[in-house]
Amino acid sequence: MVPAADDATMLLTGATSGMGLLMARLLTTTPGWTVIATARSQTRADELRALLGDPGNFRYVMCDQGSIAGTREAGERIVELLADPAIAPLRGIVLNAGIQTGSTATETADGFELTFGTNLIGPHLLVGTISRSLTAPVRVIAVGSGTHYGKFRRSYGMVPAPVWEAPETLARPREGDGIRAYSTSKLGTLYWVHELARRAPRGIDAFCFDPGMMPGTGLARDRSAFERFGWKYVLPAMNVLAGVSTPARSGTHLAALATGTAPIPEADLRGNYVEIDRLVPSSDESYDEDRERELFEFLNTATGLGSEQVADWWPEAARRTR
Repeated sequence: MVPAADDATMLLTGATSGMGLLMARLLTTTPGWTVIATARSQTRADELRALLGDPGNFRYVMCDQGSIAGTREAGERIVELLADPAIAPLRGIVLNAGIQTGSTATETADGFELTFGTNLIGPHLLVGTISRSLTAPVRVIAVGSGTHYGKFRRSYGMVPAPVWEAPETLARPREGDGIRAYSTSKLGTLYWVHELARRAPRGIDAFCFDPGMMPGTGLARDRSAFERFGWKYVLPAMNVLAGVSTPARSGTHLAALATGTAPIPEADLRGNYVEIDRLVPSSDESYDEDRERELFEFLNTATGLGSEQVADWWPEAARRTR
């Protein structure tokens, strides 16, 4: 990875393992880059710092995306860090943190269904809270998943197709399939990216990165023992198949995209979808302006984000055409 031409900062969630950890290592060993990483606990933050070798260009912020109060506090702390003259300007945000559970009955501290709360409400609130501190150029990269297509080739039968419903319904704890809730949340991630790209000014460019199916990672930790065994020991042998990757391969491509060193032209990224290393169309269902607007406004309401707390381009009245 080439060094940054000017000093710059990257905000990275989900940096304590897998693809996020690899990206943190790449950035903290690249001259000119500072990493601000979020961690769910002090223990995870300390472990991450140790894994990185306690570099001087690393900062961490405590953030539990399943908590509105915790995520808001994390965003406010990030704003404080970015105001420090010793911290280089923020040039990238990688929203990598997310969960997959076995049920939709579990809820967040605020009473939302856990997958929806962590994978959609948390990232929305974090970016909204720091939106007033964003100055172009900034790339906002939401890590998505090929499971949003609902096709066998994208999950090889491991994840059922998404079923979209009104955000109020999806946000409510209920009896149901948590694995389907995961693919549905990744469809929601695309709705969120499209709407953010529509609202944000040029130079603050949101797009979605699909790292491919990465067997062997901790994503299946809430599945059955049989499924966990297959995910960890059998499916990694499938990495020669289309759409299957490894944290190292996908993390390297993600780092290049986040730092502006990937071969894909910058003008082609805004509001679009990158699968591992190539620009591809997301699913037909992922393009729905009514759903995009409805989800974004629901997330504003659910998080309590008001116009006085966000950038002037964030509210409904400021919507632009991509």
